Amino acid sequence: MMPFADVVDAVLEDLGERSDCTRWSVVPTGSSHLVVEIDKRISVRIAKNPAARANLARRSEVLRRLPEYDFQIPRPLTETKTVKGHTAVGLTWVEGSHRTSDVPAETLKHLLEQLWDTDTSGFESYLDRPGQHWGGHRRRHVILDEVVPLLLPRNRELAREAIHDLADLDVVTPRLVHSDLMSHNMLWQGRELSGVIDWDHACMGDAAQDVASLALCFGWDTLDAVLDPNIMRRARLHARIVPMQSVAYTLVQDMDTAQVNQAVTRADEWIDTRLRRLLKR
Repeated sequence: MMPFADVVDAVLEDLGERSDCTRWSVVPTGSSHLVVEIDKRISVRIAKNPAARANLARRSEVLRRLPEYDFQIPRPLTETKTVKGHTAVGLTWVEGSHRTSDVPAETLKHLLEQLWDTDTSGFESYLDRPGQHWGGHRRRHVILDEVVPLLLPRNRELAREAIHDLADLDVVTPRLVHSDLMSHNMLWQGRELSGVIDWDHACMGDAAQDVASLALCFGWDTLDAVLDPNIMRRARLHARIVPMQSVAYTLVQDMDTAQVNQAVTRADEWIDTRLRRLLKR
């Protein structure tokens, strides 16, 4: 028996649905949630830890209030439900599969433009604060004071340089930022973008953050071809600290030592390879 089966049943009951658990498909979605897919019609999103439980209702409200785009996003079908310590919400299922290459640059540009044009005045209070999941207003200090000392000595100065260069950027008008716009959160049907999922960390911030995520996934040349050089310059500075953000996330979220060590190892590998290449551009 799945330990979260009762809360899934409660969500389905709210929808007037019944389903045999042998037909459920469990989709791991990271450290904070798992998703139970039912008949490719309904997804039940279940919080894995106290922080995710505390934020589930607020973040579901963001999904409810985001406007219609030309791609699908998960929309709440129920309110959040808590049963036997498990908290969940019913969402629409978004069809599609992941791609890691050969995506149209114009599609990525249009996706970004839709986010930047979003009027958040009716739901801004439900959004995350910038970088909330890896330190919030303290995020720079978390990286400098807690993350950098965990890196290999040969990598610490490069990490500090990347952090200080980003901090020196001019302030820009904040736009809606997805904050995790990576290939694993984008769904495609052929070469058409069918959906964007996992809006947990959506916030008002520097639009170049999402540009950096897309460029890291699909290539800098792809985005260079369709976006203004100024935002690409900012995106490269954001990209330089991405692996350090991942370490900060494990620390802020109080993850176990193995997860922290894994994130640190990946950050050192990044600095040894990709960061040095970015510095040459």
